[in-house]
Amino acid sequence: MTPSIADPSFALTVGYDADISCVTMTWKGYATSREFREGNERILGALTERRATKLLGDIKDFVLIGADDQHWLSSNWIPRAMDAGLRTVAMITPVFYFNRVAVESVGQMLDPEALILRYFDNRDAARQWLGSV
Repeated sequence: MTPSIADPSFALTVGYDADISCVTMTWKGYATSREFREGNERILGALTERRATKLLGDIKDFVLIGADDQHWLSSNWIPRAMDAGLRTVAMITPVFYFNRVAVESVGQMLDPEALILRYFDNRDAARQWLGSV
């Protein structure tokens, strides 16, 4: 069954997984540009506070990242996250096709020497990989 994008609900959970020393984020639903940017600022705050070098991103049920927000993410947020120490990201692939394309587009702009990004189908595999790096 294909997920419906008619549900406008939005949720972001930001946490920390002490077992593998990484900040965790889980996005669900559709976020406005303001919600998306404010949410990412919360994530950056957690990275800074924890001095974390790893991020586990569960965006499986996140609907869409708009073009302006993709640009903001790659040109503004990611450089600041890297300045805060982020070096490794495990991303759980979105089920929504257009968001998958958006996420991969941002990922292709990254310097793989500066920030390691891997995609996974589920949280367990992503977590296991992050624990091994």
